Amino acid sequence: MELTYPINLVGADDGAARGDVLTRHGEFLGTWILERDEGEETGIFYFIADGETEPMFIEEIAFLSSGTRIGLAMSSLCRSIREWHDQQS
Repeated sequence: MELTYPINLVGADDGAARGDVLTRHGEFLGTWILERDEGEETGIFYFIADGETEPMFIEEIAFLSSGTRIGLAMSSLCRSIREWHDQQS
């Protein structure tokens, strides 16, 4: 598996509802989850850090039918995770 980005949401490009969060170097940081509300056409991305039970970061998606909105939410989530991870180092 190629880890292209500084923070990678494994499986997100394949339509998964959850997966691992890995750095470009393969370091496991935690889990991401996408909770969909199909009736309202909205969703929420969660990041749960390794060893934790509650989400550390949450990004809402206003329109699930918009690939751009989903991409922006993923980007924002990854940015938050990266900033957090950089502070840990």
